[in-house]
Amino acid sequence: MRKRRPRRGFDEAWKYAVHSFFRECLQLLFPAVHDQIDWTRPVEFLDANLYRLVPGVRGRRRHTADIIAKVYFRDGVERIVLIHIEIQAQADPMFSLRMYVYHYHTFDAYDYPEVVSLAILADNDPNWRPNTFGYQNIGSRLQFEFTIVKLLDFDEAALEQSENPFALVVLAHLRALKTRGKPNLLLREKIALIRQLKERGYTQEQVIHLYKVVDFMMTLSQEMEQLVKRVVRQFEEESEWPLTSLEEDAIERGARQGIEQGLRQGLEQGLRQGLEQGLQQGLQQGLQQGLQQGIIEVTLRVLSRRFGDAALELEPKLNQVQSVEQLRELSMFALDASTLQEFIQALDSAIAES
Repeated sequence: MRKRRPRRGFDEAWKYAVHSFFRECLQLLFPAVHDQIDWTRPVEFLDANLYRLVPGVRGRRRHTADIIAKVYFRDGVERIVLIHIEIQAQADPMFSLRMYVYHYHTFDAYDYPEVVSLAILADNDPNWRPNTFGYQNIGSRLQFEFTIVKLLDFDEAALEQSENPFALVVLAHLRALKTRGKPNLLLREKIALIRQLKERGYTQEQVIHLYKVVDFMMTLSQEMEQLVKRVVRQFEEESEWPLTSLEEDAIERGARQGIEQGLRQGLEQGLRQGLEQGLQQGLQQGLQQGLQQGIIEVTLRVLSRRFGDAALELEPKLNQVQSVEQLRELSMFALDASTLQEFIQALDSAIAES
């Protein structure tokens, strides 16, 4: 029986959401920052694993900054501006100090660029609003300020009316907080949000990203998740609608069908040869071919659902990939690739390695 994937929690869901909807996130949560960025130039996400120094935990565990993004401002001055976004899901007396430490190490690691520090306070304490860190002694004074947004301040009715897809991310978070410890209510809220995905007219790519976020944030028991999937399948039957978790199931089903088909083909070929060696070779060859074909067929279905029928033209290229492991990786990447061209680049690399 397939094991249910582990709960990834608010932190991972938020990092994924901010990466997927960076512009929309700033537009909704930090509009003043959003309006300063030149969105005609690409945004580059940088490695946040450089930032290791966290007060009070050194030697016991390591923390990293959540989001570091390189942007350009609209004032025409050529310079690097780094946007640091930290998502905090619970009150922490050391949070302001940690924001300063991350700010400094970002500033230091990239040769002293301009750094904008932003904090998304996703906790359930309306009174916890840290936005400064500082100290003063003889001859020295430090005062560090950063911008915060408190998710509890948002009006849910206004979020429901917003055309910004990131509003649904905030809604999912707020309703997950509200229904904590109430699985039946959480189930209703999760289905309601998934229904909004269907009704709001989002693009296929937006639907896939938002579904992942809702699925991560609003994790239910295995039995309740099956109820959610039944509702989702009903939505799929009513219209063309891509959904990630069901596509993952489809890939697994396709792989299993490929194995069964390979076994049948291998047995038939081995029996025709009439030799023990031929049987063994036939089984192995048939298993390999059947598994590869099953993965390729499901990969093409996923790509065509996401990017249109043009993806079906990739079948000859996929057949050139000899490694089953590479095909599995490509199948999963088909769910996450931002564009068809991005998938094609990964496919070309896999062919070159074959």
